[in-house]
Amino acid sequence: MPESQEKRWQDHGVIIAIISGAATLVFAYNVLFPMLTASLQNEVSSLRSQVQEIAELKSRIAALDTAAKVERQKLVEAQLKNVFSLGNPYPVGFGKVRLGDSIETIQQNFPETSIDRVTSNFWGVKFDHPVFQRVTYYFDRPRELKDRRVRQLLFHGANANSTALKEKLIEALGPPVAPGPKPECFVWAVDKIFVKMDSPNSFTIGPNAPDCQIEQK
Repeated sequence: MPESQEKRWQDHGVIIAIISGAATLVFAYNVLFPMLTASLQNEVSSLRSQVQEIAELKSRIAALDTAAKVERQKLVEAQLKNVFSLGNPYPVGFGKVRLGDSIETIQQNFPETSIDRVTSNFWGVKFDHPVFQRVTYYFDRPRELKDRRVRQLLFHGANANSTALKEKLIEALGPPVAPGPKPECFVWAVDKIFVKMDSPNSFTIGPNAPDCQIEQK
């Protein structure tokens, strides 16, 4: 090739660009692409490992949750076994506030955060207890709130499907009477106190003999 033609070829920008681009592609194909592929493979492998770790963690959490439920059920059964003492209608540990006590007695015995001041006629107190989750205290009605006293207590069981509460009341207070006509309504008389159960998971304590009438709709 004549020298003049060789110089013209070397000075041609398009040809030089094509050769440079081809060299870049060869470099990318032989060097960069394998590096990127290896990097992506490492990322995929790392993500798979993280997914596996998350799955194992979820499995452990589920197992711990199941174990916690089993232990809580054991605690409920243990607490329920000794929930009443013989002849006492107040559950063990729930005798701090009784019939006739002042409204101040509730404030003095329970944390402020646990007291739900629903209305001036009754307050609720929440408990972290395996058998009873809440007690509602109903008041008589003097004009001044500070003068009000507890006239009835309603105990709410923590397990809505439990039928053992009635059995424990029978163990502590003896056989109930069923004055009727409302079915599954039972009454115990303990001195001048009356206990009424008309649902399997709650009962009331009050000073007056309750009835088991069917409410008219």
